[in-house]
Amino acid sequence: MITTDTIVAISSAVGVAARMIVRVSGDRAIALLNELTDEAPTRPGAYRIPLRCPKALCETSVTFPAWVYVFCSPRSYTGQDLIELHLPGNPLLVQSVVEDLIRRGARSAEPGEFTFRAFIHGRLGLTEAEGVALTIHAANESELRAARQLMSGELARRLAKPMDRLADALALLEAGIDFVEEDISFISTQELTDRIDQVRQEIEQLLRSTARIERITHEPRFVLVGKPNSGKSSLLNALTRSDRAVISPVAGTTRDAISAQIVLDRGIVTVIDVAGLEPITHDPHGIQTQMQEQALRTLQHADFVIQVVDATDPDPSVRLPRIPDLRVVNKIDLKPHPDVQEGCSFPTVRVSAKTGENLSELERIMSELAFGRVETGATLSLSARHVAALEECLSALDQANTSTSTGATELIAQDLRVALEALGRILGQVTPDDLLGRIFSSFCIGK
Repeated sequence: MITTDTIVAISSAVGVAARMIVRVSGDRAIALLNELTDEAPTRPGAYRIPLRCPKALCETSVTFPAWVYVFCSPRSYTGQDLIELHLPGNPLLVQSVVEDLIRRGARSAEPGEFTFRAFIHGRLGLTEAEGVALTIHAANESELRAARQLMSGELARRLAKPMDRLADALALLEAGIDFVEEDISFISTQELTDRIDQVRQEIEQLLRSTARIERITHEPRFVLVGKPNSGKSSLLNALTRSDRAVISPVAGTTRDAISAQIVLDRGIVTVIDVAGLEPITHDPHGIQTQMQEQALRTLQHADFVIQVVDATDPDPSVRLPRIPDLRVVNKIDLKPHPDVQEGCSFPTVRVSAKTGENLSELERIMSELAFGRVETGATLSLSARHVAALEECLSALDQANTSTSTGATELIAQDLRVALEALGRILGQVTPDDLLGRIFSSFCIGK
């Protein structure tokens, strides 16, 4: 994206409302405001002033009242001169103002460009910018809390100490490499190992004590599988609180895969009900075979598999191509068969789709599977990008620990550099200049 020109966009919801907001950012933002009014403000602040009606709407010199907020570089959201026009909420009027500003030299902003400029000019960190995106897409209170955490810079604060420890250790190692011919060591092997272990513990604790934010990039998919008439469709209806799937006491009602979005406490997931699985005893090319082949294909692309069994069925087992993530014993409002009550090697929850018994417990477990387990007191959520970078950091730290046993300083330094760069990518920080600054500031190189 070009960041030196002036951009404009509607920054509020489009539609009839009391007010709509137009935002302009760039070197010519204030100059463009001067072209819209005879009472242009001369300094930052909030002003109620008349704006000239765009010529596309009226040829005469008609004005309309507006609130105008002026922010000057570098103390603005984008770090540039920025104005916000709070206009009467008529979509035609607001769009005409935007088009008028474009004719006067502004450019229509690209998606996310205001926040991108805030990041480029140091007004927001990368994780804080992600918090803005999460706020826009949030579907529930849990996602809004996660957005506020990122926007407040909580993740950056959590990563500050481990990054400092890694950068200091790397600086000392690099200094030792520069003085290898003089046999000078700036950090002992034991101290280095201790620092690596401490950083590793901090990163592991961060991963353990945080939730997951996945909805923006990926909506977790649950597939309900089981024998015909095990109650999969009834369970889907119970989870959606609607008659999404047709149900019948006759087995084999579901033929095509039926999907629905479910709002859990920490995000939205997709639940898919597929045809019941059972041995094919006739017509290997018929409709029953096609139904089960489609069910197995859907199963292969699932993030999580829920095996639904009938509590009254003495033999609820079914052959699956993968181990289920969860077993749901349905129809507990009926007289359960004693064999079904036996446990299995994966989590089990007993519910009644008909009465709703234990349905909230099932939703809690699904949320935990989809978005991770949160320890008591967890105050932060991570995206898939954050988790991948943290896991890469841990892998590099493990390699660095292995390299310490060989005394290969250059290899250790390379492993620490990879670990530091992985954390730096989360925040958009850490450059070679940062490392050079640490080398020259941590000790007197001339001694």
